Amino acid sequence: MSKKFFDYYSRYAQETPDKVLLRIDENELTYGDFMKKTAVLGSALKKQGIAENDKVGICMPNSIEWFLVFWSAVRIGAQPVPMDPQSGSLELSKLIPATTSKVLFVTEKYRNNNIIAAVSDLIPSKITLDKVICFADDSVIPQDSCYISADRFMAEYGSDQCEIYAPDYLHTMSLACTSGSTGTPKILSVPSGGFLAAQEDMGDYLEFRSDDVMMLGMTLYHQGGFGMGQQMVLKGGTVMYQPQFNPVTFLETVQKYRISVIQLTSTLAKVLLSTPDFDKYDLSSVRISYWAGEVLPKEIADIFVEKLGIRVVNVIGSSETCTMVVWDSARDAGTDPSDFRKLSFTDYRVIDENKNDVPEGEVGELCVYTDGVITEYFGNPELSAEKILTDEQGRRWFCTGDLVNKLPDGIVRFAGRSKRIIKRGGNLVHAEEVEACLLTHPKIAAAAVTDEPHPVIGQQIVAYIQPKGDEKVTRGELARYFDGKLSAYKVPDKVVLVEEIPKDIGKIQFKYLRKKEYK
Repeated sequence: MSKKFFDYYSRYAQETPDKVLLRIDENELTYGDFMKKTAVLGSALKKQGIAENDKVGICMPNSIEWFLVFWSAVRIGAQPVPMDPQSGSLELSKLIPATTSKVLFVTEKYRNNNIIAAVSDLIPSKITLDKVICFADDSVIPQDSCYISADRFMAEYGSDQCEIYAPDYLHTMSLACTSGSTGTPKILSVPSGGFLAAQEDMGDYLEFRSDDVMMLGMTLYHQGGFGMGQQMVLKGGTVMYQPQFNPVTFLETVQKYRISVIQLTSTLAKVLLSTPDFDKYDLSSVRISYWAGEVLPKEIADIFVEKLGIRVVNVIGSSETCTMVVWDSARDAGTDPSDFRKLSFTDYRVIDENKNDVPEGEVGELCVYTDGVITEYFGNPELSAEKILTDEQGRRWFCTGDLVNKLPDGIVRFAGRSKRIIKRGGNLVHAEEVEACLLTHPKIAAAAVTDEPHPVIGQQIVAYIQPKGDEKVTRGELARYFDGKLSAYKVPDKVVLVEEIPKDIGKIQFKYLRKKEYK
C-alpha cells in the first residue's frame, strides 16, 4: 500500500473544511464538500456495478462536476478516462471502445460541439455502455434507458458512505487519452504512486504554499493542466480554471482573487500582453508564472521577469512523464528559456536512433526518467516497448520525441518535436522555432506553423496567422522581419490569415487548423 491523493484530501477536509479547493468562474468547491460529494458519487458508481479497475469515461469541459467525477472514480479504485470535450462522434467511436469504458459522464455541449448529440449517434445503436450519465436538463437527455441525469443517478444510487480505495504504487490511477497526429488515440496508463510523487516533488520545488491561489489556462482533461493543479492541491492551496480562455476575464480574475501563481503558454501570454489597458491591471500578487506546451521566446520571458517582476518557470513535460526539465528565471535569468536543466528528482539522456547516448554538441532525442512515467500505452504493447525503457534499477524511462542539443554543464537546448520537423528542400526546419519568431512580430496575436506537400521542395512551410485587430501580414513583410533573425529558408512559404488559431485553452489543435471555418 502506498501513499495516496486522498490522504491529503481527507486531511485538508478535516483541518480546513470551508477552504476553497477549486473555483471555476463563480462556482466553488471546498475541501469539506469535496469529500462529501465524492462519497455520494463514488457510492453511486459502486451500486451501478463499477468496480476496481473499471473504466469511467468523462467527456466534459472544465467544471466542478468534471473534478468530482474524476476523483469519485479514483475513490473506489476505478479508473477515470478524461476525453476531449471537443470530440465528435467519429472520435468517440474510437475512444470509447479503445478505453473499454463501462459508463460515460457528459454535459450537453462544449463550445460548438453538442456532446450529447454526438454520443446519442453511437449509443446504444453502435456502442454499448452500461450508463450515460448527463449533467444536463432532462429535456435534452435521450429517452433510452441507458441515459440518466446526474441528479437522478446520485439520488437513486448514492449514499454518504463510501470507503477510500488504497492503491498499490503501480496501480493505474487513470487513463489519459491523446489523439496523436494520425487521429489514432493513444491511451496512457497513469501510475497512482508515481503520479503522486511527481506532483509532490514539483510542488516542493516551486515552493507552493497553502495560502497560494493558482490560476491555470489549460484544460482539466489534459494531463499537464490537471497535474499542475494537483501540485497546488497537495499543499492545501486553491486552484482555479476557466471554462474557456478569455484574456480580460483572466486578468480581472488575477486582480480580484489576488492570484499568486499563473500557468501560461506563449500564445496565451501574447494575447494577455496585447489586451487593451493591460498595464492598468494589478498583477502584483503574482510571484510565479508556470509555462509549458510551446516554445517560450526570450522576449516574452523578459517582460515577465524584468517588467512585471514575476518568476518564470518554463518546463518540458508530457502526458507520459509529468515535468522533465526546467528553465527557471530564479537561476537561469539572462539565458535562453529553451535551455533546460534536470531537476533533483528527474534524470535524462540524449540518445540517437539506436538508443545510444550522443556526444556533447550533438542533437538527439530526449529520453527522461521521472517517477510519473506511464507504465504502458493501454492496449498497445508494441508502442509501449518502443517508447518506455526500463533500466537495471527498474526505473522507467520515456523516449519523448523531443529533439534537443546536448550542451555543456548539463544543459539541453530544445530544438523541436521530431514529428514537427519540416523537410524543406535539403533543409530541416523546426516548426516551433518559426512559431517563436512569429510570436515576437508586433502585428501577430497568435501563430501556428505546419507543412504541406510541394512538388519541387518536398514540403513547404505554412504559417497560419491570427493578426491583432484589423492588421494585415504578408509573406514579404515576414521575409523582411525574419532577415537577420532566422535563416532565409525558414521564412514561411505560404501565409494564411485566420480569425482564430484553434486552441484548447492554449494548446494549438492542429487537427482543426485546416477546417474551412478558420480560413
